[in-house]
Amino acid sequence: MDAQRREEITGWDTREFEGGFDGLRRFADRGFSGAATDGTGWLFMLEGRVVGTVDATLDAFVDAAGTIYQAPHEALPVLFAMQERGGEQRARYYTKDTPLSEADDKLSQGGFTGYVELAENVLSGDYYVAYTAGESMAAAFVGNSRRLETGEDAFALANDEVGIYTVYEVDLDVREIPEAAGAAGSNAESEVDRSDDTGSAVGGVGTDGVEAEGETVDGEEAVTVDDEEAVTVDDEEAVTVDDAKAVTVDEEGDTVDDEEGETVDEEGDTVDDESEGTDREGRSRPAVGSDDTETGRSDAVAAERNAATAERNATGQPTAQESGTRTDSRTGTSAGSDRPSAGSDGASEDVFSEEAQWRETKSIPALDPSETSERGENPSSGRANRRQGTATGRTGRSPGASSPSRTDGAVSEGSTSGESSAGGSSPSPRSTERAGSGRAAVSGRTPDGVRERIEELESALTTAEDAREEVAAERDRLEAQRDELREELDGVTTERDEIEAERDRLEGELERLRSEADRLREQLDRAESRLPDGDRSLPPVEARAGTNLFIRYDSKGGATLEDAHDGAVDREELRQNLRIEHHTSFETEGLLVDGEPFESFLRGTMEYGFTRWLVEELPFEIGETGNGSALRELYDALPEIDRAEIGGSVSVVIRENGEETREQREFDLVLRDRMGNPLFVAELNDSRAPTAGATLESLVANGGVIAESNEGFAAAFAVTASFFEPDALEAASDAVGGGLFSRSKRKSFVKLSRKRGYHLCLVESREGGFHLTVPDL
Repeated sequence: MDAQRREEITGWDTREFEGGFDGLRRFADRGFSGAATDGTGWLFMLEGRVVGTVDATLDAFVDAAGTIYQAPHEALPVLFAMQERGGEQRARYYTKDTPLSEADDKLSQGGFTGYVELAENVLSGDYYVAYTAGESMAAAFVGNSRRLETGEDAFALANDEVGIYTVYEVDLDVREIPEAAGAAGSNAESEVDRSDDTGSAVGGVGTDGVEAEGETVDGEEAVTVDDEEAVTVDDEEAVTVDDAKAVTVDEEGDTVDDEEGETVDEEGDTVDDESEGTDREGRSRPAVGSDDTETGRSDAVAAERNAATAERNATGQPTAQESGTRTDSRTGTSAGSDRPSAGSDGASEDVFSEEAQWRETKSIPALDPSETSERGENPSSGRANRRQGTATGRTGRSPGASSPSRTDGAVSEGSTSGESSAGGSSPSPRSTERAGSGRAAVSGRTPDGVRERIEELESALTTAEDAREEVAAERDRLEAQRDELREELDGVTTERDEIEAERDRLEGELERLRSEADRLREQLDRAESRLPDGDRSLPPVEARAGTNLFIRYDSKGGATLEDAHDGAVDREELRQNLRIEHHTSFETEGLLVDGEPFESFLRGTMEYGFTRWLVEELPFEIGETGNGSALRELYDALPEIDRAEIGGSVSVVIRENGEETREQREFDLVLRDRMGNPLFVAELNDSRAPTAGATLESLVANGGVIAESNEGFAAAFAVTASFFEPDALEAASDAVGGGLFSRSKRKSFVKLSRKRGYHLCLVESREGGFHLTVPDL
């Protein structure tokens, strides 16, 4: 099987089957349309009937198991079966010359079985129309993605395309799913059924199909020679003579002859109805006739009347021909009269001789088969004879004596047409000289009428040609407009496809974002479910800025910082009696900070941890290491701590050029005594980034300004959750003078004057604890 068709089929909805024919019949009973495979061969089904097999015979599925593919449309299994079976190419058409809709009408009416493929010179896709006994089903594979369109939508798309389409005739092998038990022994019966099914389902290929082939699609014949003869011969013979005389101007130059015939007929109509009736009754008829023969006879009668009228006009009196017509008609002679007119005593004997000769000519119509054959083979032979007769009449007869010859020519022409159609026999042919003589006489009597008729027809021809040119111009304009609209449609279609592709991409992105939003929403819900209940929330920065910590005791008589300074209590005693309280500028009840209650948040901050370490641990570390004297200012100020201001500021006095100005210097933490005087300041770094030298330089400068303005200021702390970079340690060493390992009595002391200065301390935070690294205790 073709790889592309296999790929199309395997994309359909699938189901499994087993049990061979029994399993397939269960699907067939439900009117299944699609394909089935046992892994090797394939069969195609339409409404429960097998329409084709590929790579296997139907008997191969007698006990097979495999996969069923449900077709999205009934056209596909029929089309694929036809393509795999192959067919005979019958015709190729260009859509601008022969629209697909016009070919579809012809094929449907003719009961055609096969398919039409529109793919050549078509860029937008492949288009197909499958036919089974004239019933059409359309399918189209549009664009590079081969988007499937079926039904009326597919046919409309195909009908709008421009390209070349090919008609293939295919003989489908339509069969029922046989009984599993009798499948092996009923091959002959299966073949008979197969033939019957083929004839019924694909009916019209043998008979109706011929009719379809015989049709003409936009001027292009798609039929055999025999079909053309069977269809067109009778019609051409039925209308050739009369229609050419009644309407057309001969393109071969026979205009004058034909128009003369019309003029004579018009004049012949002036004869009274009684004479006409007598002529018709008395005229002998051949055994086999036709409408065309009657038409020829009518023309002959009209010519005879015209001859009598013309002779009457020439002599000035009525002729005996009028009364003689009835008598001659009854006896089987011609409709003319053999008696001269009443006023023709002075006429020559030649007139009567010619009159008798004319009557003899009219008595027997020209029905000779050989003449009929010649006229049938060469339509211009009759006209040639008439021209010859006209020339003879003009040289050998007077105009007044040869008037009936035109009518004789008309009778011969009409009779020839009629007898040729009926296939009858006739006597020997008449002399063309006598017939031509009569024709010349009639033509010579009415030159003005002929010219007027010619002018009328030429004027009508000119008008028709002008109208045709206008229609052709309008057609060209509409075709150009159609091409422009088609190009515009192609552009719009391309733009539409691009927009649809972009839409699909955006829809995919939207779906992905929706999935991501749902996932994040679920995570948020889970996180919120773990959060404590709270009415309000506050950012961490605002929570810190509005909070102050206070150092308080459970009992004034218990262990205090003074007792720890004096060495009277240990850590545990102080810790049990000391507590750190907080005061905020906002309500804390039901308040959440960073997703947790305010109390829990506060205890986890570096400010709170450092304050607790400063009052609960540092006094004992200094006292137990014997550094009370080396850190005298720091050690003596610890018992004075009353509160810690988070994000606080210190007022300083700047003296320049004998002028004093006050400024505020802000710090992460300011510890004050009861009077609000600053005792300690601290810069805190709770990030993972190390503390750089610039931070220490700023702290040293601000500490010096504070020490000059506040006598109780004792120390400046730099606290980091990471570590201090070398330049930070170098800046600290330069600030204390003499290096960190100098022999000064006071450790890490920034001396401002002989009596004024402060301690510079570096503290590192590790796993919730704090460790003094500078000075080294």
